[in-house]
Amino acid sequence: MVCGLSLQNNIPYVHSMNLDCVDRPSFLCNAFGCFFTTASVTAKPISAKAIDFVPSSPFFTGTYQDAVDIMYTQRVALDNIASVINDGNIEEANFKLMQLAAQTRMAGTIILDTIQDQISNKPGGDPIILLRYLACQKKLAVLLDLCDECGTSLQSAIKGRLGATAVSQVKILSIVSETKGSYDDFLMDVKTVEDSIIPRK
Repeated sequence: MVCGLSLQNNIPYVHSMNLDCVDRPSFLCNAFGCFFTTASVTAKPISAKAIDFVPSSPFFTGTYQDAVDIMYTQRVALDNIASVINDGNIEEANFKLMQLAAQTRMAGTIILDTIQDQISNKPGGDPIILLRYLACQKKLAVLLDLCDECGTSLQSAIKGRLGATAVSQVKILSIVSETKGSYDDFLMDVKTVEDSIIPRK
């Protein structure tokens, strides 16, 4: 368990940083009108229909904690998308990837904006923390670019531009694998910045 930051109250809170378990999917029900229907999300192999995806809302005003939970949920969803691609359901994977990319962009922006506010409000300023924050900015940009690249590849596969299905699957899964690594790098850097701003007790 690690400490985090609240967007609304600027107070510490505690959330799980374990990628194998997302503790709070229920907040999505309140944020999106109960369209998120999965009862439990884990990183273990799951069927292609196990996760119901929801588009990001322009009216979403969730907290930093909500944004972190969204990012971990979408990281698990990326594993699901890889399973869908392995099953040859390219159109379904494309639909889910579009929603994943939108939610990643929304949640990542909330995370970076909140960290920036906390750094700005911290007297004196710490150049090391600032450099770590800038690293988070860069890694989110790389992650979003990879999400876009995944989407472009899936659309090309649907149009038959990547060759036979098996060939296109290999090409797309290679990009998905790179995107997973980028996701993990971003989340790790966010955790590091959190620990720098609010040390563990």
